Amino acid sequence: MVVRYAENKEESAEILRLVLQKMSEWRLSFTPVHYTVVYEYVTNINPGLRKILDDLLAAGTLTDKKIEEAYYGFIIPEQTLPVLEQRGLLTRETLEILNRMAESANTTMQTTQKARFGILSQHNALRTAEVVDSSLLQSVITRLAGETKKLLETSETLENKLRDSRKEIEALRLELQAAAQASALDPLTGIINRRGFEKQVTGCLEAHEKKVGDCSFLFLDIDHFKQINDEYGHVVGDRVLQAVAQVLRAKTRGEDIVARYGGEEFVVILPATPIDKAHIVAENIRQNVERIALLSAKDSKTIGIVTVSIGIDVHKPGQNWRQTVERADKAMYQSKQNGRNRTTTYFQV
Repeated sequence: MVVRYAENKEESAEILRLVLQKMSEWRLSFTPVHYTVVYEYVTNINPGLRKILDDLLAAGTLTDKKIEEAYYGFIIPEQTLPVLEQRGLLTRETLEILNRMAESANTTMQTTQKARFGILSQHNALRTAEVVDSSLLQSVITRLAGETKKLLETSETLENKLRDSRKEIEALRLELQAAAQASALDPLTGIINRRGFEKQVTGCLEAHEKKVGDCSFLFLDIDHFKQINDEYGHVVGDRVLQAVAQVLRAKTRGEDIVARYGGEEFVVILPATPIDKAHIVAENIRQNVERIALLSAKDSKTIGIVTVSIGIDVHKPGQNWRQTVERADKAMYQSKQNGRNRTTTYFQV
């Protein structure tokens, strides 16, 4: 297994000091995602990420959102290496199973060839004998019985080994499937992450384009999420993310795609849904999120409510899905500018 962070206690303590200094200097919120990005910047284990951040710093455009984009662009892809390692291990195990199956098949074939030769020799002995007496018949029958027994035993052994191999292959298939699913899921909310979304969106749109009707995109952002983390802590922030994801799952259909796009942002794809119906879905989601009670991590008392700003756009056939997401994102920002806790379509921007 690849060890990404191998510093000892003293080294990591010094890195911690430098990371906190940079986060304070850059006025970033103290979240695990931001810490990870700055950690990799300080240790310079991710040159591509460091260059991007240096460019943003030079341009004076480094923000929390840019940090999160760097996380999903430069760190998450590299953290899938353990999944690839696991896939390599599964491949080796599969090859071992195939080798055992091939050896069993070869053994069976060799035994079958020997039995065939023995049966033919007895056939020839019986056919060419001048006199067929009881002793010759007894000898032929005994040899045939022996060869038949060997064939049956070999066949049973092969069948048992093949049955065991089928079980092993099925277990490996399920393990690989679980590993692939895990890499596409957001562990906090249980919905697919950005990587999972990118895997599913193309197939969804291709299937939709064969049907009649619009496909709408919703882009959601939790209002004042940084403030929630800063004032009430990340435990409360995590609960908010989980609660919003639950609402999204509850208020969408099975064929819809619901994903955590990054940080406090979510994307929903509504196939065969025109913009007026998408607006109804978005408002239903927004109103149900608004019912989420913000509870204190200390005593579970209500300390506020949660709201989301939503943007909507209709995907156009032949258009890159990223453009549709970007347009829905712009509509969401218009919702923010108009006072938050509301839904805006791209046509209203």
